[in-house]
Amino acid sequence: MAEVDDLRRLVQQLQAENADLKRQVATLQQADHNQHQVLLQDSDSGEPQPSFNCLQPQGTEPFQPPFQDFVTHAPILAWITDEQGTMIYGNPAWLAMVDLTEQEAMGQSVEAIFSAALAQNYRQNNQWVLDHQVVLETIEQALLPDGTAHTYLVRKFPMQAVGAKSALVGGIGINITELKQTEAALRDSEARWQFAIEGSGDGLWDWNTQTNEVFFSHQWKVMLGYADDEIGSSLDERNSRLHPDDKAQCYADLERHFSGETPIYQNEHRMRCKDGSYRWILDRGKVIEWDADGKPLRVIGTHKDISERKRGEAERKQAEIHQQQLTIILRESEATNRAIIEAIPDLLLRVGHDGTCFSFLPPADAAAGTFLPVQNNLSEVLPPKLFHHQLQRVERALSTGELQTWEHQFEKHGQLRHEEVRLAPCGTDQCLVIVRDVSDRKQIELQLQTTVEELDRFFSVSLDLLCIGDTSGYFHRLSGQWERTLGYSAQEMQGTRYIDYVHPEDIDATLAALSSLTQQQEILNFVNRYRCRNGSYRWIEWRSVPVGHLVYGAARDISDRIQAETELQNTKDQLDLVLQASAEGYWDWNLVTGEIYFSPQWKAMLGYADHELANSFAAWESVIFAEDRAAVRQLVDDYTSGRSDQFSITQRFHHKDGSTVHILSRAIRQKNTAGQVIRVVGSHLDVTAMVTIQAALQTSKMQLSSVLNSSLDGIMAFKAVRDESGIIVDFEWLLSNPAACKMAKRNAAYLIGKRLLDELPGNKTDGLFDLYVQVTESGDPVRRQFHYNHDGIHSWFENMAVQLGDGFAVTFSDITPLKRSEHDLQQVNQQLATRVDELNQHTQQMRLLSEMSDFLQACLTAKDAYQSLGVLVAPLFPGSSGSIFMVTNAVDYCVEQVATWGAQRASATEFIPPDCCILGGEHLHQIDHDCLSLGCGQAEGTHALTTLCIPLLAQSQTLGLFYLSASELSQPVQQLARTVAEQIALALANLHLRETLQQQSIRDPLTGLFNRRYLEETLTREVQRAQRQCHTIGVIMLDIDHFKQFNDTYGHDAGDRVLETVGQLLRDSVRGSDVACRYGGEEMLLILPESPPEATMARAEEIRQALGLIQISYSGLILNPLSASLGVASFPGHGWQAVDVLKAADDALYQAKSQGRNQVVGATVPAAKVAEETGAPLPRDIS
Repeated sequence: MAEVDDLRRLVQQLQAENADLKRQVATLQQADHNQHQVLLQDSDSGEPQPSFNCLQPQGTEPFQPPFQDFVTHAPILAWITDEQGTMIYGNPAWLAMVDLTEQEAMGQSVEAIFSAALAQNYRQNNQWVLDHQVVLETIEQALLPDGTAHTYLVRKFPMQAVGAKSALVGGIGINITELKQTEAALRDSEARWQFAIEGSGDGLWDWNTQTNEVFFSHQWKVMLGYADDEIGSSLDERNSRLHPDDKAQCYADLERHFSGETPIYQNEHRMRCKDGSYRWILDRGKVIEWDADGKPLRVIGTHKDISERKRGEAERKQAEIHQQQLTIILRESEATNRAIIEAIPDLLLRVGHDGTCFSFLPPADAAAGTFLPVQNNLSEVLPPKLFHHQLQRVERALSTGELQTWEHQFEKHGQLRHEEVRLAPCGTDQCLVIVRDVSDRKQIELQLQTTVEELDRFFSVSLDLLCIGDTSGYFHRLSGQWERTLGYSAQEMQGTRYIDYVHPEDIDATLAALSSLTQQQEILNFVNRYRCRNGSYRWIEWRSVPVGHLVYGAARDISDRIQAETELQNTKDQLDLVLQASAEGYWDWNLVTGEIYFSPQWKAMLGYADHELANSFAAWESVIFAEDRAAVRQLVDDYTSGRSDQFSITQRFHHKDGSTVHILSRAIRQKNTAGQVIRVVGSHLDVTAMVTIQAALQTSKMQLSSVLNSSLDGIMAFKAVRDESGIIVDFEWLLSNPAACKMAKRNAAYLIGKRLLDELPGNKTDGLFDLYVQVTESGDPVRRQFHYNHDGIHSWFENMAVQLGDGFAVTFSDITPLKRSEHDLQQVNQQLATRVDELNQHTQQMRLLSEMSDFLQACLTAKDAYQSLGVLVAPLFPGSSGSIFMVTNAVDYCVEQVATWGAQRASATEFIPPDCCILGGEHLHQIDHDCLSLGCGQAEGTHALTTLCIPLLAQSQTLGLFYLSASELSQPVQQLARTVAEQIALALANLHLRETLQQQSIRDPLTGLFNRRYLEETLTREVQRAQRQCHTIGVIMLDIDHFKQFNDTYGHDAGDRVLETVGQLLRDSVRGSDVACRYGGEEMLLILPESPPEATMARAEEIRQALGLIQISYSGLILNPLSASLGVASFPGHGWQAVDVLKAADDALYQAKSQGRNQVVGATVPAAKVAEETGAPLPRDIS
């Protein structure tokens, strides 16, 4: 700390020295300024002076006597030389400086007075003053006769002797040696001050409040972990790293200092380091410069890292809090402490290193433990070997100062007990022994271990997925079944999140379930999907119970059940489709849930829509005849209980229109593994007509015959014909109604008694005969659809065969029209699929078209669009080729190819209107491969293809041609081509319009040259580039001579013709990197990047000569020859700013005008540039 205080005192001393030096410098600078003003005032005096060696400054009146006295007696140097470097005059101060008398110095050359180097510099400066006729200011070193080196501020100016033929150079000088020494001392002082600050380890800052720039020292950046170049000089660099909680106090302390409340600014705050941590920084600073209004201009200060101090303060504060807490504890009453000790169920002993007992506090059970009863020494109750072992532990505790803990067993009342012994050192020679009976805890631990082992065995053998997790969503423990189900081991899944395995579609539901568990809500029957190791997913059903922050879950893999349910639903859906295609309805009754479903076909049989009858027993009871309801219920009870093996019953229902509907209901049952019926599924067949027929048969055979004869379905009856072994070999006709006879193309009289295979042998070929045999033998009815193409019959039939005695009866319908309709439906579906494919293709085309349109809109120029059109159009027309042609010359309508795609290309890449049959039209033109003679020239070479040519139109103007060629061009492709052509035309028209507007904004419409605004932007940009790359820029300013005479003599139109001609000449004369502009009126300007001054002058002369060779005719007249005056300047030779270079070129142009016009004049090099090129001290133009 003493070293830091010494450094701080050194800093304060250096700061005081720095302030003194600054005051001295300010005083010298003010004196220098006053002397400068006196010289200027006297040199500009216009009053007459009779004589001063017959000399006077150029352009002024003779000196006055007061000025002569001032020059003679002032401590400044004054001298005059002629252009040959001969001394003409020197005042006493100058003579004293060179240590010569007036007789010795006057008439001598500068080489005789000064050193060779100083004399050469003297002559160069004199010559520059005479050449440029301006005042030159330099700083020069001179070695005085006493051997000391002095520095002078020298000003030289042109003079003229009265009556003399040669010009003179006058000079004055001021000794600024003390000023320079003071400035050097100031720099050394500042360097020492900064070194002292940095040596103390503190950082340094210097804030300019006007520019808001801050200098941050290297030490401060190192404090925060940054390199020098990683933090800039903006105040925002500090503010962005300042801790948000410290900003307000920091600004408040700064404002108090600015307002004068505090002599120095001081603030402790936290700064964010590069690694994201914060360090405490102490800022101390002070305002060292104020403006006239009392506002701070400059503030300097130091940074000090006080993080360790802050950390120590925090630790001390924490220790104080801890000490306070201990004090509070120690202040508790002794009675309370005694009560606590007495409540402890432990044996407390204080023993020495030899086993002596100093104090003894027995537990409630005084007879317990191996240490009881003890009186004076542990040897009284411990066997020698155990006593020796305990003494070793006492010695270990006393020597290490560490707590010794162990457990041991002992027998009490025939039972094995456990004790826990803790031995803590108290002082240097005693230990506190705490003995506790932990038998109950050991028993609990043993039971817990047994329970854990049982749980482990349960986890290992359980077929369910068991796990323990937490409400934060992490697994803690899993059973082995998880590995068998998902493929991950329990060790892999432990510590991972549930959500990491969940299917993405189930994440939201899983998170909602986890939220419920967090709220201690039990989750039942929650289902989600978990990812397996092989990437597949399994369906998991959960039951989870939260207990505190833990969650106990039992899950089951129900993937097979889900798959079975899915397959069952698919089967049901397929059944629905089959039944919908048939004339039957169906019903599905779940005996477990009591739910029942009636198909829409059944409801339609009764005249109801699907929504008009609910799927419920109540709805069924509302439409069935009351007389039939009990019979149906009885049959259901018999069938589900197993008393009946078949379910088939005809029921009567009320139709919506009031009529009666007879429905044949059949069913099958589904049983579970226990043999219980859990489901009944059946069909509904409208047998109203069949019941009616049966009633008619019973009433009258005539009515039966009438029904048969009037039936649209064919009805036949057969009896079996068997051989000797009883095998059916044929069937004999018993009955055939007219419809059946018509289908068989035979009458009933002929068929009765005939055999089936003799008349219709095709039944054997198609398997119908075997089917009828099966019906006859089994008695099971059969329904079938088949196509019969034998015996002169070519139709589709649907028949239903039922057993009839030792034979069968069959009804069949001609369903040929239905099959034809199905075939037509398949064709319609196929057409629909085709349309869907076309729609998908159209969608893809629209997407590509949109991408092409977006890209074209993003292009800056048409050329950019041309380069990508082929790539963008090709995916829209796969298997085709084509080109895009654009009109490149609006005058002669020349068309040029700008983009192509595909293998087949147009043979012509450019052409004119006579070569194209549709250019200029508004309609597309198709050229097939068999009529190429009607095509155009660009389609040659595509004889095997069909070509489509579409004009690119925008606002009734033909921009170009869209050319597409393929083996076949369908109408959709042609329509797409039209759309693409329209999009391309519109986009290119917009790009052309944008380019035209861009040119109009930067071009002069009359001359075609760039306008003045573009000139200023370009010249500024080129100057910046030249500064970076260190090259020159040539500038030529041109003004047409006597331009007003053209307007006055021939009129303004002739003047415009002259300007157009000159503009064309300049456009033809510039390089690609040059810029030609109309500066204003008849003034033109050329910017020549990277052009040296000599080349720029040569270029200007070429332009001047070229203008003289131009002949301009207007209205049959040859206008007067052209001439121009040109001013030439260059960067950086004539200025570091664009405006300076333009000013130099304009001055040169004015000089060319004043010298007679029709010439090129280069700009004069400023004095500053001469000094830089010659290495002489930098001059200052004060003329």
